[in-house]
Amino acid sequence: MTPRLIAVQIATALLLCSAGQAFAICKWKDANGRTQYSDAPPPGVQCEGTIKAPPPASSGAAPAAPQSYQEKEMEFRKRRVEKQEAEKKALEDKQNDDAKRQNCENARNRAAGLAAGGRVARFDANGQRYYLGEEELAKELAEAKRQAEQACK
Repeated sequence: MTPRLIAVQIATALLLCSAGQAFAICKWKDANGRTQYSDAPPPGVQCEGTIKAPPPASSGAAPAAPQSYQEKEMEFRKRRVEKQEAEKKALEDKQNDDAKRQNCENARNRAAGLAAGGRVARFDANGQRYYLGEEELAKELAEAKRQAEQACK
């Protein structure tokens, strides 16, 4: 390493270390009673309060290098994939909401049909039709209402 390169590295390190520090500004009243602010108050002055100054605008950091074509292309592709994933998720959410809404409507319709009264028929394992009695109908109605409440949450 050349001495010049070492000197540049040391100067850069010192600049970066000092750039992150915030300087305190002292507030005091002068002999005329006016409020004064300074980072270096005159000797013998008692600071009434301090204010942290923002770091200097030009901190010595180099501006970001312009992106190459490949970097821009990679960022574009990444944004496009993220957009496609978001659209896919939105579509799945919509389909799930539609299915939930349909299940809710079906469950309510079943409960309403059972509550309306009338004869309700079922088929046994042999394919023979039989009609539900009052107790079975009450159990079916309670189950239908429970399913409707669960489906419509």
